[in-house]
Amino acid sequence: MKNTLLAVTITASLFAVSLNGCTKDDYTGTTLTGSFDMEGHRGARGKRPENTIPAFLYCMEQGMTTLELDTVVTRDKELIIHHDTELNGTICLDSRGNPAQPVPVKNLTVAELKTYDCGALKNEKFPEQQPQKGTRLSTLKELFRYVRAYEKDRGIATPFMFNAEIKLEDNAGIDAILEAARLMVKAIEDAGMTDRVIVQSFVMEALKEVRRLNPSIRTSALFEPTYPQGFLLTIGAAANSDEIIEKTVQTGASIISPYYLYCSGDFIKKCHDKNIAVVPWTVNETDIMERLMKRGVDGIISDYPDRLKKAYDDHKKAALK
Repeated sequence: MKNTLLAVTITASLFAVSLNGCTKDDYTGTTLTGSFDMEGHRGARGKRPENTIPAFLYCMEQGMTTLELDTVVTRDKELIIHHDTELNGTICLDSRGNPAQPVPVKNLTVAELKTYDCGALKNEKFPEQQPQKGTRLSTLKELFRYVRAYEKDRGIATPFMFNAEIKLEDNAGIDAILEAARLMVKAIEDAGMTDRVIVQSFVMEALKEVRRLNPSIRTSALFEPTYPQGFLLTIGAAANSDEIIEKTVQTGASIISPYYLYCSGDFIKKCHDKNIAVVPWTVNETDIMERLMKRGVDGIISDYPDRLKKAYDDHKKAALK
C-alpha cells in the first residue's frame, strides 16, 4: 500500500469516535462468500522483512488465506516483488553493505536487483520484525513456484491465494499502465493461477485493462483518503465513501479495498448491496479487527498475521456462544 498515509493518526480519541461512536456503523451482514479472507500485508511486514520469501513463509505458517504483495516492472519486463517504484535504502543494502540508492526499479534488471540484500535491515517501525540477512528480492513467477512447492511438500489441500498489487510511478503514462497490466495477466496465466490471484491497484485504468485481457481474473480497487477526507472519517463522517464505491462499480472490480477508516457499517452494507466485497487495509490492532469483523467486512489485510489469526479465531468462538 501507499506510504503517504495519514497524518490522520490525529488522536486516539478521534479514532474512538469513529470506531465506537453512535452511528449506523452496526451492520452485521455476513460475508458475501460465507468465508473470511485473512491477508498478510507484504507477506508479514510486522514480523519479517516485507515482500520477501521469509515474510510469505511466515504468512502461510500463521494460517492466512491470502498473501498480499506489491509488484513493479523491471527493465527486462519482469514483475519484481517490491513496494516502491524505486529501490528503498531503508530496507535494502547494496553489494557493499550500504543503503541502496533510490534507483528506479524500471532501470534495473532482475539480475541487478538480486544483488541487493533486502532482509538484513530491521524496519524500526515494526519492533517485532526479525531481519533475515541475505534475503534477495523475488519475481512474481518465483513466488508462485515457491508457494506451489510449499503446498505440495506439506500436502496442503486448500491452496493459498494471492493479492498482487500493480505499483506504478505517480506520473505513469497510459503506456506504462497498460504494459504493467499486460505483464501481470501474462504472469498469472503462464503460472496457471487465474483462479488464485486477485489483482489490486490504486490506478483504475490498470484494473480495467486486466479485466479486458482476462475477465476471469478478479480485481480489487484500492483507495486512500486525503488528509481532509481522513479527518472526516475519524469523526464518523462519510467523506467520499459513495464516490469510491461508484468508482469500483465503474471499474468492474468485485472487491473494494479502502483504508480501514472507510469501513462503517453503512459503507459495508452499500458495498454488499452491489455485490462488492470489502477488504480494508492495513489493520494492526486486534480491537479494530474485531470491530470490523462484527460489522461484516469480507476480509482484513494486516502486517501481523499472528494477530489477525488470533482475532479471527476469537471472533468465531464468540459467535458460537
